[in-house]
Amino acid sequence: MRPHIIVISLVLMLLTVGIILFLVATYAPPAGAVGPEDGAGSITPMPADAGENPYADFAVPEFELTDRDGNPITHAALDGHYTVLDFFFTSCPLWCPGMSQAMARVQNETKGTKARLMSISIDGDLDTPQIIDQYATRYGADPTRWAFATGDPRLVASIVKDGLKFEIGDVGVDPDSGGRAINHPTRLILLGPDRHVIGLYRYDDTDEVDALIAKVKQLAG
Repeated sequence: MRPHIIVISLVLMLLTVGIILFLVATYAPPAGAVGPEDGAGSITPMPADAGENPYADFAVPEFELTDRDGNPITHAALDGHYTVLDFFFTSCPLWCPGMSQAMARVQNETKGTKARLMSISIDGDLDTPQIIDQYATRYGADPTRWAFATGDPRLVASIVKDGLKFEIGDVGVDPDSGGRAINHPTRLILLGPDRHVIGLYRYDDTDEVDALIAKVKQLAG
């Protein structure tokens, strides 16, 4: 092959690679954007210019639910505190046990900090305060730091969809176990003292739970 043909071929190859890299950089999702969570709910992706925290505009709205003792619990329990939040239901056959185990680990490894935790049931029709209390006891939840809440599923769905921009499904039947199935968020959500989202963390990723614990210690130590 003649030398000038080789040079032209190399130039064309470099141009092709450059175009591919430009397209990848242009259309890649922004850091921190979250897509579908394997059928366990999704959150609206944020634009690339959303800033350091793409979820800063997501927040828990005002609410009034019932705690594990049957007493009212409101958004005021979150105000002024760094809080790790998750959504669950006690008869959940898939994600919730793992999520609650991760929450228990966060509770134990942030002992001595001012951080709090809250778990909100999405299945208030069945999850009574008594059932919630039994569930919380099973995971060693310290009532002084880890609050549980239950109540009208429509109110909880509004918190999930309108405030946090997650998807949440209707009650269905799990084809494998025959138990109740509800499509719901499976991220551990770190809230700031103003109830706005600081970060989202996968409960089933050890590195992400480690990062959550480190962030909690940094902010609320």
